[in-house]
Amino acid sequence: MNETVIINLAMYVTYGLLVIAALTAIAFPIIQMFGNFRKAVPALIGVGVLVIIVLISYALSTAEVYPDAGPAVSQWVGGGIRATMILIGIGVISALFTEVYKFFR
Repeated sequence: MNETVIINLAMYVTYGLLVIAALTAIAFPIIQMFGNFRKAVPALIGVGVLVIIVLISYALSTAEVYPDAGPAVSQWVGGGIRATMILIGIGVISALFTEVYKFFR
Protein backbone atom coordinates (compact mmCIF):
# COMPACT_ATOMS: atom_id res chain seq x y z
CA MET A 1 0.00 0.00 0.00
CA ASN A 2 1.01 3.52 -0.59
CA GLU A 3 2.04 5.51 2.47
CA THR A 4 -0.36 8.30 1.55
CA VAL A 5 -3.32 5.90 1.61
CA ILE A 6 -2.36 4.66 5.07
CA ILE A 7 -1.97 8.20 6.39
CA ASN A 8 -5.33 9.24 4.89
CA LEU A 9 -7.04 6.20 6.40
CA ALA A 10 -5.51 6.93 9.80
CA MET A 11 -6.66 10.53 9.58
CA TYR A 12 -10.26 9.47 8.83
CA VAL A 13 -10.21 7.04 11.74
CA THR A 14 -8.87 9.80 13.97
CA TYR A 15 -11.59 12.21 12.79
CA GLY A 16 -14.25 9.57 13.48
CA LEU A 17 -12.96 8.87 16.96
CA LEU A 18 -12.76 12.60 17.66
CA VAL A 19 -16.41 13.04 16.63
CA ILE A 20 -17.45 10.10 18.82
CA ALA A 21 -15.53 11.53 21.79
CA ALA A 22 -17.05 14.98 21.30
CA LEU A 23 -20.57 13.60 21.04
CA THR A 24 -20.21 11.50 24.17
CA ALA A 25 -18.62 14.41 26.05
CA ILE A 26 -21.67 16.50 25.18
CA ALA A 27 -24.37 13.82 25.49
CA PHE A 28 -23.55 12.21 28.84
CA PRO A 29 -23.60 15.41 30.93
CA ILE A 30 -26.94 16.32 29.35
CA ILE A 31 -28.33 12.88 30.18
CA GLN A 32 -27.04 13.17 33.75
CA MET A 33 -28.50 16.67 34.04
CA PHE A 34 -31.99 15.46 33.16
CA GLY A 35 -31.55 12.43 35.41
CA ASN A 36 -30.83 14.59 38.47
CA PHE A 37 -32.21 18.02 37.63
CA ARG A 38 -32.12 19.47 41.18
CA LYS A 39 -28.33 19.22 41.37
CA ALA A 40 -28.02 20.74 37.89
CA VAL A 41 -30.00 23.92 38.67
CA PRO A 42 -27.06 25.88 40.20
CA ALA A 43 -24.85 25.03 37.22
CA LEU A 44 -27.58 26.08 34.80
CA ILE A 45 -28.01 29.38 36.67
CA GLY A 46 -24.24 29.96 36.35
CA VAL A 47 -24.33 29.24 32.62
CA GLY A 48 -27.32 31.55 32.25
CA VAL A 49 -25.54 34.39 34.06
CA LEU A 50 -22.47 33.86 31.87
CA VAL A 51 -24.59 34.00 28.71
CA ILE A 52 -26.27 37.20 29.93
CA ILE A 53 -22.89 38.81 30.64
CA VAL A 54 -21.61 37.89 27.17
CA LEU A 55 -24.76 39.18 25.46
CA ILE A 56 -24.68 42.47 27.39
CA SER A 57 -20.98 42.85 26.58
CA TYR A 58 -21.68 42.21 22.90
CA ALA A 59 -24.50 44.75 22.89
CA LEU A 60 -22.30 47.40 24.53
CA SER A 61 -19.30 46.90 22.25
CA THR A 62 -18.83 48.95 19.13
CA ALA A 63 -18.43 47.63 15.62
CA GLU A 64 -15.20 49.58 15.09
CA VAL A 65 -13.42 47.77 12.29
CA TYR A 66 -10.02 46.33 13.18
CA PRO A 67 -7.48 45.38 10.51
CA ASP A 68 -8.24 42.03 8.85
CA ALA A 69 -11.68 41.79 10.53
CA GLY A 70 -15.14 42.92 9.54
CA PRO A 71 -17.60 44.80 11.73
CA ALA A 72 -19.32 41.65 13.06
CA VAL A 73 -16.04 40.02 14.06
CA SER A 74 -14.82 43.26 15.60
CA GLN A 75 -17.99 43.54 17.68
CA TRP A 76 -17.58 39.96 18.93
CA VAL A 77 -13.94 40.64 19.78
CA GLY A 78 -14.88 43.79 21.67
CA GLY A 79 -17.68 41.95 23.44
CA GLY A 80 -15.33 39.14 24.41
CA ILE A 81 -12.77 41.56 25.81
CA ARG A 82 -15.47 43.44 27.73
CA ALA A 83 -16.95 40.18 29.08
CA THR A 84 -13.49 39.05 30.19
CA MET A 85 -12.94 42.30 32.06
CA ILE A 86 -16.35 42.02 33.74
CA LEU A 87 -15.63 38.43 34.81
CA ILE A 88 -12.17 39.39 36.12
CA GLY A 89 -13.79 42.20 38.12
CA ILE A 90 -16.38 39.82 39.54
CA GLY A 91 -13.58 37.41 40.49
CA VAL A 92 -11.55 40.10 42.26
CA ILE A 93 -14.60 41.44 44.12
CA SER A 94 -15.57 37.89 45.15
CA ALA A 95 -12.06 37.18 46.42
CA LEU A 96 -11.98 40.42 48.41
CA PHE A 97 -15.44 39.77 49.84
CA THR A 98 -14.47 36.23 50.84
CA GLU A 99 -11.31 37.40 52.61
CA VAL A 100 -13.12 40.18 54.48
CA TYR A 101 -15.87 37.73 55.46
CA LYS A 102 -13.30 35.23 56.75
CA PHE A 103 -11.52 37.98 58.70
CA PHE A 104 -14.66 38.98 60.60
CA ARG A 105 -15.90 35.44 61.06
